[in-house]
Amino acid sequence: MNNTTTQVILTAVTAIFGVLLFQLIHAPVPYLLGPMTSVLIATKVFHLQLKWPKTFRNAGLLVIGYSLGSTFTTDILVDMVQHVPVMFGITTVTFIISIVFAFIVAKVGHMDYPTALTSSVPGGLSQILIYAEEMDGIDMTTVTFFHTIRVIMVVFLVPIVLHLPWIQSESSNHFVTETVSDINYGTLSLFAILCFLGMKASKKLHVPAPYILGPIIVTLLCNVTFLQASPLPNGVLSICQLLVGTHIGLLLKLENLHHKKRMFTLAFASSLLLIAVTFLLSVFVMVSLENTSIMTGFLSLAPGGMDQMGIIAHEVGADVSTITIYQVFRMLYIYILIPPFLTLVLKRYQNKNLHNQ
Repeated sequence: MNNTTTQVILTAVTAIFGVLLFQLIHAPVPYLLGPMTSVLIATKVFHLQLKWPKTFRNAGLLVIGYSLGSTFTTDILVDMVQHVPVMFGITTVTFIISIVFAFIVAKVGHMDYPTALTSSVPGGLSQILIYAEEMDGIDMTTVTFFHTIRVIMVVFLVPIVLHLPWIQSESSNHFVTETVSDINYGTLSLFAILCFLGMKASKKLHVPAPYILGPIIVTLLCNVTFLQASPLPNGVLSICQLLVGTHIGLLLKLENLHHKKRMFTLAFASSLLLIAVTFLLSVFVMVSLENTSIMTGFLSLAPGGMDQMGIIAHEVGADVSTITIYQVFRMLYIYILIPPFLTLVLKRYQNKNLHNQ
């Protein structure tokens, strides 16, 4: 048994220990938060050398993408058009708040504004890092750190907020019940092939987050046309949560970060602000304009990834289709509008520096 295999097995054991511990203490979303916490502590406190192949995470995302896509019906897609003005307005408000807070981050953190802005925008970790890598002058270590902290904080804080008694009681009136049908293993096998092909096509077409968006698109199209998606066997989504949660726990890299305490404080404050803003928007906007529960509204707007919010939505019984619509829209917004804006800011910053020299 080589060293890498040993590290992967040790990581799996550590992740499973986290699940068992979180189940024992009745923590929310134990299959996601348990592995994330245990591997984070194992690497940062006990300095264990852990490894988790990206293939494991990608496999988990494919299944989660299928699960999210299977929640869509023709009626939901027609209804989605009515959500566009609110989705655009809320996403824009969140983005503007990030722009303003980036000025504070740049000033307090003694960093250039393009790096502060790239670190603060409410995009997905992988999407923003792709853009940051393509733009000269961006501090990749800082950007990665800020977005990793936000992913970890969102996955920790959102379930805790959603399990507050007053939100649970409020959301019970809006609880979404799903029709339970028999598992069709033949259909599941066919969808496994289709989702894999959808992921491959998405990668070739440079679609964002292909491992989750590809299966969502394929499953959605099949589900509303000619092939009804089958429910997943019990425990499959829990295993996928473990695969994704373990990956998230290993994301945090502190080795190359300068001024760690200051950067952590700013990253924590930036993430907390975004989470607080989206929570307030869910309470005062989503409930009144979109008639959602606070639970569904918060998960729709929370600055996490589709996969993490989808997992939590399944666990707490929120409206998965609404949450997926909002998260997909924000991803498209990020891909279409944010890169040109970041490029413009970077060019102006560089021109200003040249002029001052």
